[in-house]
Amino acid sequence: MHLIIRRGLVLAFLFNSSFVVVRAQATGVLDTAPGVNATTYAPVATAPAAPSLTPAVPPGTNLLSIGDFAPDSTAAKSTDAWAKGTPGTVPWLSDNGEHFFRLVSQRPEQHVQLYHVVDLPTGATAVEVSARYRASDLKKGRFPEDDARIILGFLEAGGKPIAAAAPLIFADDATSWTTVRERIAVPTGAFHLALMPCLYRVAAGTLDLADVQVTTLNDADSATVIAATASAADKKLADQTAILDREISLPSKTPEIKASGNRLVTADGKDVWLQGVNICNLSIRPDEEHKILWSVHVALDDWKANVIRFPVLDSFWFGKGRGKMTDNDQEAYRAIADKAIKIAAGKGAYIVFDLHRYLTPDDSCVAFWKDAAARYKNNPAVLFDILNEPHDTTWEVWRNGGPVETKQKDGTSKTVQGVGMQALVDAVRGTGAKNIIVAGGLGYAFDLTGIVNGYALDDKGGNGIMYATHFYNWHGGWDKHIMGTAAKYPVLVGECGADVNKMNFIPANKQEDPYTWVPDAIGFIQKNHLNWTAWCFHTRATPDLLLDWDYYTPTPFWGAFVKDALAGKQYEMKRER
Repeated sequence: MHLIIRRGLVLAFLFNSSFVVVRAQATGVLDTAPGVNATTYAPVATAPAAPSLTPAVPPGTNLLSIGDFAPDSTAAKSTDAWAKGTPGTVPWLSDNGEHFFRLVSQRPEQHVQLYHVVDLPTGATAVEVSARYRASDLKKGRFPEDDARIILGFLEAGGKPIAAAAPLIFADDATSWTTVRERIAVPTGAFHLALMPCLYRVAAGTLDLADVQVTTLNDADSATVIAATASAADKKLADQTAILDREISLPSKTPEIKASGNRLVTADGKDVWLQGVNICNLSIRPDEEHKILWSVHVALDDWKANVIRFPVLDSFWFGKGRGKMTDNDQEAYRAIADKAIKIAAGKGAYIVFDLHRYLTPDDSCVAFWKDAAARYKNNPAVLFDILNEPHDTTWEVWRNGGPVETKQKDGTSKTVQGVGMQALVDAVRGTGAKNIIVAGGLGYAFDLTGIVNGYALDDKGGNGIMYATHFYNWHGGWDKHIMGTAAKYPVLVGECGADVNKMNFIPANKQEDPYTWVPDAIGFIQKNHLNWTAWCFHTRATPDLLLDWDYYTPTPFWGAFVKDALAGKQYEMKRER
């Protein structure tokens, strides 16, 4: 998968960096808001407005004048300015003069929501968010975040998300009108506050919501909130660091695995089924150590993964930087990878160490694997994914090397001399490393047909070759492209996923709705016992598994399904693509 850093997140899922607030008539049940695609629930997008400062206001000012949900004929206030862009029902009701929205979960694990963005005034350093609510037959879902809540997030002037805030949680036993409030510090650079009242994948229930307010605080109260926030953040960081330090120091519990037929097995013949996620941060930036290591912890402990696919760049590995970054700290970069591997090994899990390059391997890839394989040779926790996504060549060149022509952005062509995937296998084995090798097929790793037609790689005495496929919600022919190889060799679905946002490099009509595609795709993986690592444990590397870094809230359209599957939920494949 090409790494796509998302600039416009989905309206339905909290942060929307390039959006218009869609308006819907608040008269009856609303399944889909006008201006929202009925299949994907994605917003009609416009370019962000030029940054502008909202004038300062006195303390105690309610910034959300439309929070009382009163009727308004101008379509500029109240119910009309709240977007309703997800499945489920959100009727606008009135009871004894009280106007409110009713969020109704029609089936288990449905995500039902409202959405609005508030402009923050100049000088605001903290605000109070409050709401009145009542609940009926509300039953929480399978995970701690599966409940009724208002998710909160701050956006910069252009709409890019910069931080999440503690959500307002609604109790499941509030049968009469109850008030909940939270005071939150405004981070530097925040121009807007996004609010998403929702039933986040509850098992069942109804939530009535009224009188939502966002109120400015005076200087003294703001200072108290800021100090408390800083103290809580410092404690959280210290607590997390202590946990990571302890986990890094643990001895390895990961058993060595080998390929046996089309399965992975331990020395005593026990079957190993690798299921996990991609943590792609080191293929984007050469730092973010704490975020990366804590993500490894969360993925393995909270999401119950037993493998992390860990994309890296050879340019960062050798300290050469990337793009405008002309160099980077080589040893610091490698140390992050070392620590991630130690955390996984201490938990008995695995790391798929992925050279996140495309097209065809060249001499620089050989140099990388001679170095990296020597560093991690015969570490039971490490598998070597030798090239992310080969493409635009033949199976002969894929295996044995040769010239590969590629189009440049200016329309010209460039010829790359490929060395072939076998040369990378030989580079790894030449270091004495017996680690499992992962080799992606052609067609950006989707197509594995050549493996069973004479182009399988020679392992040369190692623990085996596992072949990798990547498929997304526009790929068809799963059985044709994957299952012939999967019948003979272990297969890793190294990347998979679906997003409610359309990828701009694939025709929109070729990209299936995640809510129909994802259950079938996971069902296909489970039915065929394919090893898999979902793309991506990130908030802006689509298809995203995460809504935020602070709470690791899974995206409802993809992350929630993956988290369920890793925890043991079985999906039925109703239709193969």
